[in-house]
Parts: sequence; structure tokens; C-alpha cells
Amino acid sequence: MTTLTICLIICALTVAGFIWGKFSMATVSLCSMILFILTGCIDSQSALANFGNSNGIMLMSMFVVAAGFRRTQFVHMVSVSVNKLAKGSLTKIMAAYVIITIILAQFIQSPVVVIGIMAPMLAATCAEINISPSKVMYPLGIAAIATCSALPLGSGATVFAELNAYLEANGYTDYLVTLTDPMLCRFPIVIVCAVYCIFFATKFAPDQPRCNRRTGRKTR
Repeated sequence: MTTLTICLIICALTVAGFIWGKFSMATVSLCSMILFILTGCIDSQSALANFGNSNGIMLMSMFVVAAGFRRTQFVHMVSVSVNKLAKGSLTKIMAAYVIITIILAQFIQSPVVVIGIMAPMLAATCAEINISPSKVMYPLGIAAIATCSALPLGSGATVFAELNAYLEANGYTDYLVTLTDPMLCRFPIVIVCAVYCIFFATKFAPDQPRCNRRTGRKTR
């Protein structure tokens, strides 16, 4: 059995474990990592190095910043304003936050930062109309990640130059990528993503955060 086949099997088991929900996400993730090490797909040093990865530290830091940001008066004012405009409609609320998220994702290259900015305000808005944040946070994350730098604005304006550098490095100079070429490829994804997050994603999201069946505690 090849290494690729083993990796695919472990990945499939990991996805199945997340869907099954019998064990917490942390347990499934750690078991998956151990299987990767035992089967030789990755070495132990590379696996353990991820615990000190700068992205993980940045993610945890953003949660701290987001928690503090949520306590400010600005977040409360935004949530009240959005609720007045949306008149309690979850679809209108998602439309407002998804559009703002997509705009921010064009100028801020890190989706984690975008989510850290938008999540506290969306959570406060949900609290105003008694909607569980679990209905909206996943769609918000999709909007930030899938649309990041998709348009030729901010960091997205440099994508064509990066692609041309790759082509030149590989000796291909017959064609040059223009400023709008990456946008033409990704703009349909932005539209589909926005429509899904606004009108459909909230219908499939859980009404309450998933709980560990053994302990009854909410898993994050």
C-alpha cells in the first residue's frame, strides 16, 4: 500500500470521525495525527512542530482580541444598527455581514484576522435577536476564506505579478497574466459563496453548538 493511499484512508477516517460526533474534535484530530506518525506518512518532529506553529498562536491571539473587542460599546452599536435595518430577518443580517466580510477579505490578506473582526459583531447581533451563533459562524468563516484576495483590490492586486513570476521561473514567457485574469477565474466563486452563505448555509448549520455526548460539554 502506497503512502498516498494510507494518507487518503486516514483522512477519510478523520472526516468520518468528525461527522460521527462520538468523540470530541480534539480526540479525533490527535488520533489522526498519531496514525500519520505510526504509518510513516509524517515524522514525529514535523507533527509536534505544529503545536508551536505561528498560525496557531495567531489564531489563539485573535480569539483573545475578539473576546475583548466584543465587550466594547462599538460592537453593541453595530449589532443594534444591523438589527434595526434587518428587522429581525436572519437572511438580511447574513447579507450585511457576508458582504462586509467579502470586502474586508480583499484588503486584509489573512482570513483569520477578518473573522476576528467580524465574529464578535455577528455574535452580538445574534444575541440581540436570540439566535444561536452556531447558525452563522461557519458561513462567516466560509465567506472570509473562500473570497480572500479574489478581486484585484489590496493584496489581490499583486496576484497576477506573483503568477507571472512563477511562469517566468519555469521558463514559460509566451503568456502573461493580466491584472484582471485572477478575478475572472475567482469572481464566480465569490458570487456562489455569497449566495450560499446568505441563503442556504444557515439552514444546514446546527441550532446549538455540538456537544460531547459523554460529558455533555460544548465543544468548540
